[in-house]
Amino acid sequence: MLLCEYNEEETMNLFKKEGIQEGLQQGLQQGLQQGQLQHLVKQVCKKLRKSKTAVEISEGLEEDLDEIKRICAIAEKYAPDYDIESIYNELMKEKVLS
Repeated sequence: MLLCEYNEEETMNLFKKEGIQEGLQQGLQQGLQQGQLQHLVKQVCKKLRKSKTAVEISEGLEEDLDEIKRICAIAEKYAPDYDIESIYNELMKEKVLS
């Protein structure tokens, strides 16, 4: 029978390192998703400036129509300048509240 010596400090350090790695991965994934949403908002606003409809934007960008409609509804408040950051912030608030 093989007995292993338990070292609490080593074990805690190992768990800490694993937790940090997991947190970094989650943070990276979240950052990528936020960047993608910001990019989508920017693209939608460019299309809105050209008087495109939500359906046309959805088809042109090959994105979900409901998501495009949500962005368009918020973007209307900021027309004709379409403040990308404000639109994005409202979308993020919606996601937190839902």
